[in-house]
Amino acid sequence: DALPPATEDPRIDQGAAAAPDPGFTLRRLLAWVRIPLVVGLVLVALDALAGLAVPALVRHAVDHGVSTGARNALFATAGVALAVTLADWVVQIWQTRVTGRMGERLLYVLRVKTFAQLQRLGLDYYERELAGRIMTRMTTDVDALSTFLQTGLTTAIVSLLSFFGVLVALLILDAQLALVVVAVLPVLIVATVVFRRRSSAAYTESREWVSAVNASLQENLAGLRVAQAFGREQVNQERFRELSDSYRVSRVRAQRMIAIYFPGVEFLSRIALALVLGVGAHLVDDGSLTAGGLLAFMLYVNLFFSPVQQLSQVFDGYQQAMVGLRRLSDLLRTPTSTPPAEHPRAVGRLAGEIILDDVTFAYTVGGRRTKTRAVDAVSLRIAPGETVAFVGETGAGKSTVLKLVARFYDVTGGAIRVDGVDVREFDLSGYRRRLGIVPQEPFLFSGSVRDAIAYARPDASDEQVRAAARAVGAEAFIASLPTGYDHPVGERGRGLSAGQRQLLALARAELADPDILLFDEATAALDLATEAAVTAAAEAVTTRRTTIVIAHRLTTAARADRVVVMAGGRVAEQGTHAELLDAGGAYSRLWAAFTAGNADNSALA
Repeated sequence: DALPPATEDPRIDQGAAAAPDPGFTLRRLLAWVRIPLVVGLVLVALDALAGLAVPALVRHAVDHGVSTGARNALFATAGVALAVTLADWVVQIWQTRVTGRMGERLLYVLRVKTFAQLQRLGLDYYERELAGRIMTRMTTDVDALSTFLQTGLTTAIVSLLSFFGVLVALLILDAQLALVVVAVLPVLIVATVVFRRRSSAAYTESREWVSAVNASLQENLAGLRVAQAFGREQVNQERFRELSDSYRVSRVRAQRMIAIYFPGVEFLSRIALALVLGVGAHLVDDGSLTAGGLLAFMLYVNLFFSPVQQLSQVFDGYQQAMVGLRRLSDLLRTPTSTPPAEHPRAVGRLAGEIILDDVTFAYTVGGRRTKTRAVDAVSLRIAPGETVAFVGETGAGKSTVLKLVARFYDVTGGAIRVDGVDVREFDLSGYRRRLGIVPQEPFLFSGSVRDAIAYARPDASDEQVRAAARAVGAEAFIASLPTGYDHPVGERGRGLSAGQRQLLALARAELADPDILLFDEATAALDLATEAAVTAAAEAVTTRRTTIVIAHRLTTAARADRVVVMAGGRVAEQGTHAELLDAGGAYSRLWAAFTAGNADNSALA
């Protein structure tokens, strides 16, 4: 029950910025469980030997008991056979326990390392990969490996040992007769090689199709409300049917090969048995082979082809397991877009000075950088404790700046420095723990209200949680809930209003006590009454902290210490709200459009 070596133990916290795993191979997986593997192999060998002993005992019983009428020899041989059978039963019990434990341990390593890698990868990976495909790695692929490691691996080893053991026994019993059996081996080998090559491609294809099916299912469930709103149910159903049919066709293709190969092996087995019976009867007749020897030989022939059939049956699971292992290995080898520093610097409290030094960034689409830069040669200094609002039209680069400061992406040119240190030199986990990030659409994990607030500090006391809620004005609505801080919060905050979710997100940021706050306009999707409450809460959180605000509503920008106007990935102008209005530039035009729109909305109301 030993764990992998300490350097490989997935329970060790390697940090969010750890280097990518070199990937999995079956040999590497088995190396992590050397001791139980050796014990399991010994038990498997004993199981195979017990199976090989039975035909030899039958030969002895026929030649020295039945043929001679010696009852004592017959009963003694039967007793030995019973003892071997009972011993084999005990061996199989322990073999199942050891191999089962080993399989579960390996799967534990797989799951933990895969989950750790998913936590480590940058946002760009999730922007190019469908959620359903990612879920397939943790479900279907791991399940395929589970089935193979729990049952298929043991069956394969027993079958291989039995195959070579029987071959040796056949040669010892009668080399001349063994040549009759060996004569069919070339046909069997050719058929097996062809089957393996073609079925491998079919299994790989089917795994890709099942990933597409899972991805479609996840996407359609997540977007069900939109699909129903636009009457797309039938279209989506047809698309899902097509994907499912493609998966069915790929599986049928694999099953068709199985339907040809397995009966073919059985046919060769019967041919070999008939040849052995014919040649063996002649040898018994001329006295060069005993009746017991012929009977034992025929039993060994059955045992000779039985492992081949078992290996063929295991091969289906093996192919699926290897495809799953390869896909998991590819995932583990995927490098993060925010690699760790060679010698990461520890992060303590930050003063909060942020400098963007000629920062350039372009997104990656399909593995290639886009020609259009999302951020283009931006240079800017944000003083400690200053609140800076970024405004501009959609696609101007506002949110990208925020993501770069949070180091969700790394700049492609220039540098971002916090307190004079390039953020790429910081320990990534330590750096992000000094940030407070409040997205436009806050994500709340399922649990209680208390859990939602204490997400960044699970060890926080009840009083600290309540103090954070009071600081942002969330305590009143929490008190109105049926069970207060113990009230269950559904997935993504289901059951709470948009304003309540934002207040909990702000309380979460307040409890984290960050040095730098990053807001992606916490009030953009709120009504005016709720906006006022959330705005007051946001102002409480930003006190004494360096704050970057992506302002979709210019009333938010008007309250900032400084406003930065972005256009085409560049800084078009910057200054206070009053200074920019007086300048009559881009911000002035945005403000005029914003106030005119609000006036129209008021008139309509």
